[in-house]
Formats: sequence, structure tokens, C-alpha cells
Amino acid sequence: MHIEADTLDDLLRTVFQRLLRSKNRPSPTKGANREELGVLLTIRKPRARFSRTERRATLFSCLGETLWYLSGSDRLDVIEYYIKGYRGFSKLPDDVTSAPGAYGPRLFGSDSREDQVARVIQMLSDPQKHDTRQAVIQIFERHDIGRLDVPCTCNIQFFARGKILHCYVSMRSNDAYLGLPHDVFAFTMLQEIVARSIHHEVGEYHHAVGSLHLYDANEGAARAFLSEGWQSTTEMPPMPNEDPFPSLSWLLDAETKIRNGSRALPTPKGINAYWLDLARLLLIKALYDEGDRRGIVRESRLFESKVYENFVRGKERHLAAEEKAQLSLLN
Repeated sequence: MHIEADTLDDLLRTVFQRLLRSKNRPSPTKGANREELGVLLTIRKPRARFSRTERRATLFSCLGETLWYLSGSDRLDVIEYYIKGYRGFSKLPDDVTSAPGAYGPRLFGSDSREDQVARVIQMLSDPQKHDTRQAVIQIFERHDIGRLDVPCTCNIQFFARGKILHCYVSMRSNDAYLGLPHDVFAFTMLQEIVARSIHHEVGEYHHAVGSLHLYDANEGAARAFLSEGWQSTTEMPPMPNEDPFPSLSWLLDAETKIRNGSRALPTPKGINAYWLDLARLLLIKALYDEGDRRGIVRESRLFESKVYENFVRGKERHLAAEEKAQLSLLN
């Protein structure tokens, strides 16, 4: 099966429709589901990487998980700040503090020799190796077989063709409702980071899945998503065409400070507005968790890009509804 779409939302609509009709009904350890085998998904506009629907508005958790990868961390407390059910879904014991299947250490390693991202960028930057088919980052490793928290991603491959960088990700397994939106967001961000590092434009994103499935527990939510109708095509702004890693380092510092209690961004000396907007999203997530609707309104007015406005307004409406419900209980 090959499904092509311009945006993540368009892709999810077709994926959910196909899976809801599927007669393949396996029952693995994580629950009964509907499944399709050997699926290739293609997104033609990888910057349209987050859902604009109320049902799958997961921008906070998508951005948080992506930054967890990019930081090279395997700490569970970091990812649980963004995805509270991560430990339970991965079936990790309460006393474990790190995730064995975390992607960050596998992407960047503990030193320059193990930094797969840097080695791929170096390879693609070499005019003699520009068209290589060896720009592959390995995620799933042989010792993962039979362990807890096994990575769903096998490898990530980059193809530089002309001045365009395409990305091909191979997955052994993918939860269409919970996992797929996060994977698309994280890997298209990585695709753009690599593209900007070699001064290329972003090409197509291809996502190959051995088992693409929809759990019975999420069928109702998938149908509700479909009932919201089509969303307008809105892409994140282009990442600045420069070495992204100095700005990414600033963003990761901002993420750490905000997660640990700061409610102000680090001094943004020389930082492009693109990265400031992402840091502001992290700040708004913290304010949302605290129920600070006024703070959210204040910070949302400072966005350079308007692409995040609908998502943030949705969070404002949710807090307003909660406040109204609490007032009605008091009265």
C-alpha cells in the first residue's frame, strides 16, 4: 500500500480510513488492533508536519519529544514532562530512570565517533560523496531483540539530489494514532536540520512501515478526527538557511530552563525568530500546564509566525472551558 499526501492531516485521514476498513485483526501484547503490512507513506510538503485539528493537536508533545531526541538524552523524566504515559506504554518499571530505546543516544552517541548525524552531514557535504546511498542512520540494533522499550524505527536514510534533500525512514512498527504524528514531526525536523546543514532545500519525506496499526482503544478517536473534516494546508516556516546547530543549542538550553521552572527565555542574542517561536511554544506549554491563560495570551502575541496561532487558541479555549466549569461548580 502506498499513500501520498501533501500534509500530515491529509495523510492521517487516508490512513485512518484504510485501517478502519481493514480486516486484519492481530492481538499482540499491547492490545487488539487493525493492521496493514508493508505500507509506504509519502508527504510531499514535510513542513506541514503537525496536525491542525482539535483531535490531534499534539504540537507540544511532538516538539518536546523531538528536542529530547536532539539533546541526545535518554532520561525518562524529560520525556515524561511532555508524554506522561511514556513509561507505561513502554512497559518500563517504576524504578528505571532512563529509556533503553531512546533515540537521542543512538543518533548522537557519546562522542564524535558515534555521532551518526554529524557523520551523515559530513558525508553529504563532500562534493565527491554528495549523491551517496550510504547516508544512513541506524536506530534499531541487534541487541534490541527481545528487550523492553524496543525502538520502532529501524533506520533513517537521506538522499541529496541536486540541491534537494529527501528522507526515507524505515519502521518495524507504527501506531497510526499515537505514534505516527510524533514520528513524522521528529523525522521531518531532522530532515530539515540536515538539509540546512548542507544548504539544501527539503524534499519529500517517505515513511515505510512493516506493521501500521490502529488499536481498538483509539478507533473512536480516529473516527472523531475524520468527522472534523479537511484542514487548510499550513506549513511551518522554513528553517533559516544557515548552520542550525548553534541556534539549536540555544533552544535546547531554553527547553531545559523552562522545564525546570524558568518562565523567561534565555537572552536570544543573534537567534533567528524561527527558533524564538519554538522556544515560546515551550514556554506556553508550561503556562498551559499551570492554567495561566493570561500568560498564554501575552506570549502568543509575540509569535513571529502566525502558523501556531490556531493551536494556541485551542489551548486558550480549553483553559477557558475549564475555568467556566469550575465556576459553575462553585455557584
